[in-house]
Amino acid sequence: MTEAHRQREKPCARCGQPGPVMYRVVRREAEGWIFLCPACRRAEAEHNPEYRYGGTWKAAKGRGGSA
Repeated sequence: MTEAHRQREKPCARCGQPGPVMYRVVRREAEGWIFLCPACRRAEAEHNPEYRYGGTWKAAKGRGGSA
């Protein structure tokens, strides 16, 4: 029997909009890791020497296998 995908959302730390895909980034070293939506991630990455990418978070969580 296969497990259904869990649907989740996470709010963007910049615009507050929830979304199914977020990017874990550092936009300022003093702030630490945050989650940004795709549009806000692009805006923060541009001309920002402190920006670091740390991975992609996706709402659909399902790894297959048996239950």
